[in-house]
Amino acid sequence: MEKNMDKINRLNKIINNSSYLVCLMGVWVSYECGCTNYRDESDSYDIEAKYGYSPDELFNAAFFNTRPGQFFEFYRNDMISVLGEIGEGMIRLKQLEDSGKLKCTITRDIYSLAKRAGCRKVYELHGSVFRNYCQRCKRVYPIEYIKNSRGIPKCEYCSSIVRPAVSMVGEMVDNGLITRAAEEVQRADTLLVMGSTLKTPLTEAFLKDFEGSQLVLINSREHYTDSRADLVIHGKPMDIMKEVVIQ
Repeated sequence: MEKNMDKINRLNKIINNSSYLVCLMGVWVSYECGCTNYRDESDSYDIEAKYGYSPDELFNAAFFNTRPGQFFEFYRNDMISVLGEIGEGMIRLKQLEDSGKLKCTITRDIYSLAKRAGCRKVYELHGSVFRNYCQRCKRVYPIEYIKNSRGIPKCEYCSSIVRPAVSMVGEMVDNGLITRAAEEVQRADTLLVMGSTLKTPLTEAFLKDFEGSQLVLINSREHYTDSRADLVIHGKPMDIMKEVVIQ
């Protein structure tokens, strides 16, 4: 069986021989970086005991519209209280973009990890907690405005509710954004999937568009779909990325 070091050597060869590398970054990267994992079984239980609703019920467009006070109590205390850290592995992703190897990162992460690391071309399919806007006048507010507000955050200019620019449960994702991301996957000769299996909403949305030669999967968990990838490395994606040597 091929050892992880041999696989990392293959990873480096694939990346450095690639002319159009695209990264699909799954939610497990967010959790590895320390972001809030409200879907974790133990955390989910604690949240339901605390609020009387499950996380999926709380982080829901209908709940936001009908119970904004409870929504923001949950959102402020349990969604944006822990935003994760940008480590060496994430910085390596930025360096790959700087080198011209990585053309873009596509992610459902709402904590803007890639952008915070310095990546410029990032498709944040579900938006970002760092962007907030007034529902009426569209004035933009930073995350600190939500964190420092009491109760329901209101626009300073028109007094309407300021909401996070994220896709909640029950909301549609921007079709135009998905189309542009799919076009990037179509151009890719190498697709790097991190922190996801090959059977998640993220990967299933884009794998059908991939026509390149190398599908690389880095994930901490084994999955029955692993065999679809040309190279599989089991381990924490951010630890593996630290071993990437850019030539």
